[in-house]
Amino acid sequence: MKISYYGDPEDTADELIANFDAGTPEEATRLDFCSFYKGNEVVTPSVRVRFSLEQEVEALGENSIVDEYRMGKSARAGDKLGILYFECTSDRFYLGAGSTVLIRGESRVSFEAAETGTAAREDNLRIIHDSSRAFADLLDCKSNAGLPAGFTMPPEVQESGTSS
Repeated sequence: MKISYYGDPEDTADELIANFDAGTPEEATRLDFCSFYKGNEVVTPSVRVRFSLEQEVEALGENSIVDEYRMGKSARAGDKLGILYFECTSDRFYLGAGSTVLIRGESRVSFEAAETGTAAREDNLRIIHDSSRAFADLLDCKSNAGLPAGFTMPPEVQESGTSS
């Protein structure tokens, strides 16, 4: 089956930087990075990847639909969702003066997942890891935002009552 892609990752990076530099980080939320479609259908994406500027890592609720993993500041994955928080230090922020920002990446599967459990969580983490690495490159994040060059399944965070 043919997979088609739509998006302009460079524009998304420029928009995120512009919102941060303009002092309007709240407007840099759910910026579309790319979408993937099965076949020629370009109505509902099979997978959508978005990025946002954040002030802090969102705490997980007691009955969360995702598990937490050790990658970046925090990584989460479920059957239809992958989330990765990472810090980006780049001279592209503040009009070249540089700054460090917290970015939240999200990949969301629109339809029923073809697989569930461990395999689905690994696929969703792989998608958001690879997309976040590409986004970090576009933002010129120092040290690749601390994200590993190649994806390997990270260990799960053991429940401790708090999430950071």
